[in-house]
Amino acid sequence: MKQFIKVWQLPILFSFILLFFINISLYGQETAKDLFNRGYRYLTVDKQKAISLLTQSIDLDPNLTDAYYHRGIAYFKLDNFDKALNDFNKAQSLNPELSILWMYKGFAFRNKGNLNDALDSFSNYISLNPTDTSAYSYILRGKMKYELGDFDGSIKDYDMAIKLKPFEEKYNYYRFISFYEAKQYKAALKAVTDLIKVNNDFYGYYFYKGNVFHDMGYYDSAVHMYNVAVIKNYQNADSYFYRAQSYEQLEKYEKALEDYNTAIVMNDNDGSYYSKRGNCKHLMGNKEGACEDWNQAGNLGYYEDFEKVKRVCE
Repeated sequence: MKQFIKVWQLPILFSFILLFFINISLYGQETAKDLFNRGYRYLTVDKQKAISLLTQSIDLDPNLTDAYYHRGIAYFKLDNFDKALNDFNKAQSLNPELSILWMYKGFAFRNKGNLNDALDSFSNYISLNPTDTSAYSYILRGKMKYELGDFDGSIKDYDMAIKLKPFEEKYNYYRFISFYEAKQYKAALKAVTDLIKVNNDFYGYYFYKGNVFHDMGYYDSAVHMYNVAVIKNYQNADSYFYRAQSYEQLEKYEKALEDYNTAIVMNDNDGSYYSKRGNCKHLMGNKEGACEDWNQAGNLGYYEDFEKVKRVCE
C-alpha cells in the first residue's frame, strides 16, 4: 500500500527542509575568524587539518595575523621549516610587535642548521624582552654561541640567565660546560662545585669535576672525584675509563689496567677504550697485548693511536 504524506504533516516537513538549507547556508558563510578558531582547535590533534582550515581563513582574510602565526607553528611541528618561516615572516610583517615570532624563527633556523640566523633571531627577541623572567631566550642564544665556538659569549648569556633564574640547575650546567670548553678550568671547577651543592646525588657532577681536575693536572684529586662518581653509579663505564687515565698519569699502571678492563667489560664497542688500554700495556712492557688492543681499536673505527701498529708492532 502506498504511503502518502498527510496534509497536517506538511508544515513539519517544510520546517525540516528550511532548517537544512539554513544550516548549509550558515556553514557556507563561515567567517575567517570561524575557520581560524576551528583550525586552532585542530593544532594538537591533526596538524594537516589545522593547516587546511587556517589556509581557508587566510584566503578569506589575507591580513589575519594569528592564522599565519599558528599555521607556521603547524608547519614547524611537521618539520616543514621553510613554510614555517614564510608564515612567521608574513605574521611579523602584519604585526611587528609580536616578538614571540623571533623565538619561533630562531627554532626554525636552528633546526635548518642556520645557526647564525638563529643567533640573530634570539638576539632580536632579547632586545625586545631584555628581562624575560623565563631566561630561556638567553639560554637559547648561549647555545647558539656555544655551537658556533663563541664560548666566552655563551658564558655571558648563561650568566644572565642565572641572574634571572639563579636556582635553575640546567642553566648552571650549561654555564659549566662553556667554562670547561673554553679551558677556563678555575671557573669551571667553581661552577661544577656549585652544581654539586645543588644536586649532590648526581654522579655526573663528580665525574665532570674529575675531568676538570685531570685537565688541570691534579690527578690525585681527579681520582678522588671518579671514586665518588663510581660509588654514586657503578654502572657508568666512562668513570672507570677516565679514572684509568688519571691512574696512568700517576704511573699506577696496574690500577689503570684494572679500570680499563672494567670499562671494556661494560662497553666493548668503544675503540678508544682499547686504544688507551693498549697505551697502558705498552708502558707496562706488554708489546703483544698493546698491539692486540690497537688493532682492535682500528677494527672499531678508532685510529688515534693506530700509527703505533706500524711503528711498534710490525
